[in-house]
Amino acid sequence: MKKLLIPFILVAAVLFQSCKGPQGEPGLDGLDGDLLIGQTYEVKNVNFTAPNYEFVQTYTAAKLVTVQPSDAVLVYILWDVTSNNNPIWRLLPQAIDMPRGVVYNFDYTPADFSVFIEAPSNVNKATLTSDFTQNQTLRVVVIPSDFTGARKSGPAVDVNNYEAVKQYYHLDESKIPAVVAN
Repeated sequence: MKKLLIPFILVAAVLFQSCKGPQGEPGLDGLDGDLLIGQTYEVKNVNFTAPNYEFVQTYTAAKLVTVQPSDAVLVYILWDVTSNNNPIWRLLPQAIDMPRGVVYNFDYTPADFSVFIEAPSNVNKATLTSDFTQNQTLRVVVIPSDFTGARKSGPAVDVNNYEAVKQYYHLDESKIPAVVAN
C-alpha cells in the first residue's frame, strides 16, 4: 500500500504544480513602501467682505498644485494657536455662530476652490466681527483619489483631524508653500 501512495503523491504534486489560470489585468506600479504625498499649500490674509463674503482661488493662480477630477480637496482654517505656539486647524465646514447658523463652508472643482461664510437669509453677515472675516489663514490639502479610502495596512484617516491627515499622508509642514490672497 505504501508503494502505491508514493507515486500517487508524486503525480498529484506534478498536476497541481502545472495548474495555470488566465492572467489577470496588470496592476498599478507599487510605491516602494512610501505613501504618495498629498499636495498642500497655505493661503494667508484671506478676507471675507461684502457682498458675497467669499474667497475664490484657482489652482493655477497658486501655481502650486494640480488637481485631477477624481482628487479630494480638504480645506482647513487656522482656528487658534496654543500657548506653545502650535496651530489649531479645523476642517471646513466649521461653525462660526452656531445659534444663528453661521458657518465657514467651501466647495471645489478641478479648476478652483471657494471658501465662503454661509448664513440663513435672516442673518446680516456684516454683524460678524473682523476676527471671523479678516486675515484668515487656510490650508488646502489635495489628496490623490487612490488614497481617499483606507490604506491596505490600516484604517482610514480621520479628515476632521488635521494632525491625523498630516501624519497619514506624511505632510512635511516645513515644505508647505504659502501664497498671499489677492
